Amino acid sequence: MISVHRQYELKGTTHFHAHIEVNPVGILDVEIIENKQHHKAELCDVGFKKLSGSTRVYGKQGKAQWALDLHDKDASELNHLIVEANEEFETLMRDL
Repeated sequence: MISVHRQYELKGTTHFHAHIEVNPVGILDVEIIENKQHHKAELCDVGFKKLSGSTRVYGKQGKAQWALDLHDKDASELNHLIVEANEEFETLMRDL
């Protein structure tokens, strides 16, 4: 089980960058580099919503909710990474 790291440019006028870690034990970790915001969510609490020209990724950290807008291609890759991490974790649990 290996964490996967990606860096994406956020959609919008600020051109901020998000460093995202998909951890196969079920955690998504997001750090917005320029303003030092940090978000975490369990993979089961992460969702995607298609917008006009972008995709909103949202999550829940405790009672707080967070969201960020990614380019469609980046959001699609992130969704794929989350699906793979979930499958890897399920395979590991079955093998135990």
